[in-house]
Amino acid sequence: MDKMKVACVQFKPEIGNVKANLDKIAAFFEQAKSQNPDFIIFPELCIQGIATPEIIDSTAEPIPGHVSNTLCELSKTFGVYSIVGMAERDGSNLYNSAIFSSPEGKIIGVYHKVHLWITEAKYISRGSSYPVYDTEFGKVATWICYDTRFPEVARLYALKGARVAFVPTAWLARDVNHWKLLTRVRALDNFMYVCGTDEIVQSEFYQAVGCSMILDPCGEIITSAEPMKETIITAELDLQQVDYMRNLIPVLRDRQKNTYKDLIS
Repeated sequence: MDKMKVACVQFKPEIGNVKANLDKIAAFFEQAKSQNPDFIIFPELCIQGIATPEIIDSTAEPIPGHVSNTLCELSKTFGVYSIVGMAERDGSNLYNSAIFSSPEGKIIGVYHKVHLWITEAKYISRGSSYPVYDTEFGKVATWICYDTRFPEVARLYALKGARVAFVPTAWLARDVNHWKLLTRVRALDNFMYVCGTDEIVQSEFYQAVGCSMILDPCGEIITSAEPMKETIITAELDLQQVDYMRNLIPVLRDRQKNTYKDLIS
């Protein structure tokens, strides 16, 4: 399929209240139904909210588990792919994860955030891979928040054939202008759609204002959310535009890999 419709949900989770946040997410699934999206994306760690290490530790869940089962059921009920940020427990490890569920109610994959912010790196385990997921719309990918600052992430996904990236985030309010620029550059560098879903957080621990955006393959903003407002933004993505730009300006083909050795150190 050459066109897909994406819905990005911007909202303010209740810190540490998993049940309330799942209820809120379910309500947003229902609200988005009238827009008939193919994909619905929620922010980083929105099951728990951006919380203290103690809260994350006490509310993290394994995958599969109650939270992931609920999210899969919602995807199935509404016939939509979903990407939702949550704290995952895997044995003794905690991960900042994005769970990707199918319209059939199956877990397609789980992305573990690779680039961890200073504070979360003290108790969260790093991911170590960049999986690309096959759908009837072609290959899609996910990265989380701070990963956006590292151009290698988006480039690896583009090289693996991804034409769309879904980016759950809770971007620090102090640096919101960085987010606006970085997402545009990641889209333009790789001629890919970037769908960034930001969280609203106002606590002593963390502040994020919500700056969700959907970018086209030339880095132009298709639509964006008003800060501090719980809302859903939607856009129809023409995937042929990705193919057109990558053929018109073949930056992936024309890379000079033999000159990049100093990047690996």
